[in-house]
Amino acid sequence: MCYNFKENIKSGLWTNIKVSEEVKKLLNEVNAYKGDDILSVAACLHALFEFIHPFADGNGRVGRTIMNYYLIINDEPPLVIYEEDKNRYYDALVCYDESEDLQPLLLFLKDQTVKTWQSRFLKEDQELYYKSRKFPY
Repeated sequence: MCYNFKENIKSGLWTNIKVSEEVKKLLNEVNAYKGDDILSVAACLHALFEFIHPFADGNGRVGRTIMNYYLIINDEPPLVIYEEDKNRYYDALVCYDESEDLQPLLLFLKDQTVKTWQSRFLKEDQELYYKSRKFPY
């Protein structure tokens, strides 16, 4: 799925119409996917959206929001990309841009999903623990 778009993008000059067309094609292909590997498709969606880079500013925020929206509507948990992990995130995106290798981004997103929900569950456990304690004073 990912490689078709990169070839189209590399072959032409960028215009507003071209960017719009590429984003539409990307979204159509992603929305047509009926398989079970949702995180891989989300990784591809994000990598290609960042590669297309449709805006002057805010592409990362918009791309991460679209990726999380895609995860949520497909009954997968959204994820947070933590500040302390941003260098690994950027490296994974560069790896895709340079070699079309999606694996580093996919592994990164898997790690961030675990980190996001592990953190959330630990916080909830702590809150439940403190709420359940009854102090006589």
